[in-house]
Amino acid sequence: MRGNLPVENVGSTPLCLFVEPYGEDFWLEPGDAVTLSPVGDGGSVQFAVQVAAELMSVWLYEDGDPGKVIAESQVTDAAGTPLECGHQRGDRRIPGPFFRRTE
Repeated sequence: MRGNLPVENVGSTPLCLFVEPYGEDFWLEPGDAVTLSPVGDGGSVQFAVQVAAELMSVWLYEDGDPGKVIAESQVTDAAGTPLECGHQRGDRRIPGPFFRRTE
């Protein structure tokens, strides 16, 4: 796959990068930078990004087709080291704006 998404927390509070479809969470302290990339061979990737206070949710699609969700991805730090789900989570909870129902 070709393409990656650099993400940097330029804010003053922690940011949760939430990667779908498995709901993996990676926490970025102010000043932290990571890169989200698809894993595997194939075409190019398109990133669908939703942002709410302190939360960034990302879906990856093969060749921009929403019917072709890319399930395997990796997040790496500035040195290129792969990060594990829950990176810097500690006792934090994922912010709720994406999980509230609005009627």
